[in-house]
Amino acid sequence: MPAVLFPRLFTISGMSVDSGGLWDAIVDVMLAAGHVREGRSRYGDKPALFAGSMEIAHLEQDGAIDLRITRAGWARARQDFAADPAVQHDPRRRDWIELRPNHASDLGRLTPLLAITAAANA
Repeated sequence: MPAVLFPRLFTISGMSVDSGGLWDAIVDVMLAAGHVREGRSRYGDKPALFAGSMEIAHLEQDGAIDLRITRAGWARARQDFAADPAVQHDPRRRDWIELRPNHASDLGRLTPLLAITAAANA
């Protein structure tokens, strides 16, 4: 069994911020897709993924997942994911998109987007 590098992160109230397991599923996909590591976000006390020293994903308190895709990465992914209801892109946020999957099964169709993100941040 692989060693756990970081324990599950909890909110101040003591409840897990990832009650649905979606963050864990995204972490698994991202770890398989590229050279990323887990850590704590520089944007608050929440779990995050890093490519080198660059934070490329973190879990928000409301369950949304912020994903740093880069402009070049979004240019590659836009055609397939701009209309996806689980993907929200705000042009004012430049390199970041927000994922709001409803269920872990949504990750099947989002896996190529996560792979593009890992490659864009390599």
